[in-house]
Amino acid sequence: MPSSISNSDHHVLGRVVPGQRWPRIFLLVVIIEILCVASWETFWRAHYFVPDDYEDTPAVWQMQRERATGGATVLIGSSRMWQDVDLTAWQRVTGTRPIQLAIAGNNPRPVLRELAADSQFHGLVVCEVTPYLFFIKPETATVEFMHRGRAQTLSQRASNRLGLLLERRLAFIDNETRISTLWKRLPFPLRAGNLPVQAVPKGHVMRADRDTRMWARIEADPGYRALFQRLWLFYAGGPQASLEEKPPGVATAYPGIVGIVEDVAVQVEADVEKIRARGGDVAFIRFPSSGPVYLSEARGFPRPMTWEPFLARTRTAGVHFEDATQLQGYRLPEWSHMAAGDTERFTQALAPLVLQAVAQNQAHLSH
Repeated sequence: MPSSISNSDHHVLGRVVPGQRWPRIFLLVVIIEILCVASWETFWRAHYFVPDDYEDTPAVWQMQRERATGGATVLIGSSRMWQDVDLTAWQRVTGTRPIQLAIAGNNPRPVLRELAADSQFHGLVVCEVTPYLFFIKPETATVEFMHRGRAQTLSQRASNRLGLLLERRLAFIDNETRISTLWKRLPFPLRAGNLPVQAVPKGHVMRADRDTRMWARIEADPGYRALFQRLWLFYAGGPQASLEEKPPGVATAYPGIVGIVEDVAVQVEADVEKIRARGGDVAFIRFPSSGPVYLSEARGFPRPMTWEPFLARTRTAGVHFEDATQLQGYRLPEWSHMAAGDTERFTQALAPLVLQAVAQNQAHLSH
């Protein structure tokens, strides 16, 4: 009886590859790919996107955080510190290039706390105070952002550095050009009972060391600028016309703001003292705002109930744009952030005021 596994019955099946001019096909595919990438790149460059513009990820932030050691000057805060300060101009005025650790749209106090706990840091911290973000917004998002930066795996670090190399040369590598983001931006009708998602679109251009400016489209495109203005009105709770009829005070202030400021000041004072004990110091800045954004901030967080008592309780130096004529008169296209062309002049005026305020405060404390 013949065996079912007999070699004579076993046929080896082989794949027959048709003869083709494979080198030419490969070259054609490469050419098509290059043309597609070049076309996509050209399209986005025509829509205000530029190379050497990096996505602000926790990994990029962590790279700068690791440089914040010794006697460094460190900038913390939210988007105004991030966009309105020109790092090169600060270096030109002071001789020291600061490290940018501001995180857009978030409470900066966890960053201050981490620097205070870092025994290797004994430099100057310059902290922006945007009232709602600094005093009211929960710290959760900031803590999570910082944790994601610290918890990177080796593969994530390698991927981040590869991404930086590509972003340096290609303009289309941007969160706003991703299909997922473009899909979310489409004006689909809302289902009954749903509220619109007020996500902040691209508003900046950032270099590898997180030196950041306002995106040119905000200044050049009135419709895009109006989008940001509507967003800030949304976050401010609307135009609030009734507030225009009232001076800042208890009637317009955020509920319970006096107690909130006191609690925050106690926490911040402890962090400031840790940094001072190592020879460093901390200063605070109130950046310019205008229009309805300024109106909302001034009425909701009156200076006599927030700025002055906070500085007094923490015994720190402060620079408020309303107190210095050289910090006024700059272009704020969407009421909250400075036009890119004004940041150099603004920083050249701001930096010496900060150093002067710190020196004066230190002299006062020593007496």
